[in-house]
Formats: sequence, structure tokens, C-alpha cells
Amino acid sequence: MKKGFTLIELLVVVLIIGILSAVALPQYTTAVEKSRSAEALTLMNSVASSAERYLLQKDEWPTTFTKLDIEVPMIKNSTKYGGKNFEITMGSGSGKFFINAVRDITNAKYSLQTELTENANGTITAVRRCCENTATTAAACTPVAETSTTKAGKFCMAVSNGHPSDF
Repeated sequence: MKKGFTLIELLVVVLIIGILSAVALPQYTTAVEKSRSAEALTLMNSVASSAERYLLQKDEWPTTFTKLDIEVPMIKNSTKYGGKNFEITMGSGSGKFFINAVRDITNAKYSLQTELTENANGTITAVRRCCENTATTAAACTPVAETSTTKAGKFCMAVSNGHPSDF
């Protein structure tokens, strides 16, 4: 009696491996993108806290990262701020302060935005968005639609756990 596998058995195994990898690869890509966005969200939280402290001390929003009481990292070999995976910018207008983290993926860009608003009673409200464009103001930042099929839209949905307009 001969021992071994038949060609059909080997083809079935290869087919099963192919199906499993086709299902696993998108999940893996999404998990990697979520972990990369964690870097930006952590940095954005630090900048937001520092900007709030600056507002309380000076009664105005900061205009540059150098005015903050934290050290915001610079992108290697660049004059821009951010981390390994994101470029961080900030700006203010109409009593609001914006922090944007732009991620440039192959053939797509998306931005995470934190908007801080000083309320009349002195409290500060923070709202986060994930946008397919890379706007620096809330008016120009259009949150990704939950039905988006673009690459940036899919990553926004993954990063924001399905709620890109406020997470």
C-alpha cells in the first residue's frame, strides 16, 4: 500500500489556506492601522491638554507647538511635527482650536481631528472626527460617511469603531 497525499487532498488544503488568508489579510491591515492611529490619538490628547492649560494661562489658544508646555516630536529629516505615521498640525479660529493628524497611505489620505471649543461657562468641549480630506478647520472637515467604500473611509471606520463623525 502506498503512503502519501493525493493531488486532490493537496489542492483542498491549498484552497483552504487561500480562503483563510483572503479573510485574514484585511483584518490584519485594519488592526495595523488602528495601532498606528493610537500614536496620533495619544499625541493629540497631549497637545489638547497642553493647549487647554495654555488657554487658561494666557486667555488665548496657542499658535505654535513651541508655546506648549510639552515637547511635540518632529518628523525625522523634516521641519514638520508628528510621529512615525502621522503629521500633526494645529490651528484656531472662531473660538475653537483644532488639532489634525494626517495619515498618508498609498493612494489615500485621511485625518483625525480634535476640535476644542471654549464654552460660555468656561468649560471646554472636545469633539473628534475622522475625515477623508486633510482639512485644518471643522467647516472643511467632512466626517466619513458610514457607507464609504474608499480606502481612507474604511480606515476611518476602523479607527473610529464605526463612528467617524464623533468618537
